Amino acid sequence: MKYLKLTVFTIFMFLTTGVLISISINPWFSLNLFEQEFMNTRLNYQLSGLVLAMVTLGITYLFADKIRLGYLNFNREGKLLTERYLGINEEGVWKEDGWSYGLIMMVIMGITAFVGVFQAGFSFSLTNSLIAIIFAATNAFTEEVIFRLSYVTMGANETSSNRYGIIMGSIVFGIIHYFGIMPNGIIGVILSLFLGYFLTKSMQETKGFFWAFMIHFMLDIVIMLLLFNARM
Repeated sequence: MKYLKLTVFTIFMFLTTGVLISISINPWFSLNLFEQEFMNTRLNYQLSGLVLAMVTLGITYLFADKIRLGYLNFNREGKLLTERYLGINEEGVWKEDGWSYGLIMMVIMGITAFVGVFQAGFSFSLTNSLIAIIFAATNAFTEEVIFRLSYVTMGANETSSNRYGIIMGSIVFGIIHYFGIMPNGIIGVILSLFLGYFLTKSMQETKGFFWAFMIHFMLDIVIMLLLFNARM
């Protein structure tokens, strides 16, 4: 009975992931504010995703009776213990090193995304670029709430170990990106598994949402700018 609540919560989150996949195909909204159908599809998906993220926050709040939404803050400070697993002997701190890791990942993701769409060519638009940045923020928030904050919070609430948060925040995030827009396939899974692990650790080590959201946002900016300005 010790882990009954954690099991029930996990089932709820699997259902939430299924709903997220569903709304990526059939969004709950049907707005047509843009000339490009692709942008309207993304708009309706992002709005639907935000609603689902709010529901996820509500579920997490109800289940995590000790922590509630304590991790939903913008704390940037904490020891970057993750560096030990990267072969770096010196102990880092998130407040100083977080931006560096974010920029490195941004470059890697930018190269990966560019390779995926460069054949289509580009026609950069200021309007499209601004919309891409907004959607990058909403997408990062939605995915961090559903795939990271929920699992980290419940892992901390119900266990004395970080393992549940790390395993769920990495594996679920990695698997779902096999079917994503970019990156996808096996490469998408590998990159997303590593990213999921890193962002999960950032949340656990800072007890906050800032770096997980900000690094995810930085990566999504690159992806969305390329997608929204590609001639597709």
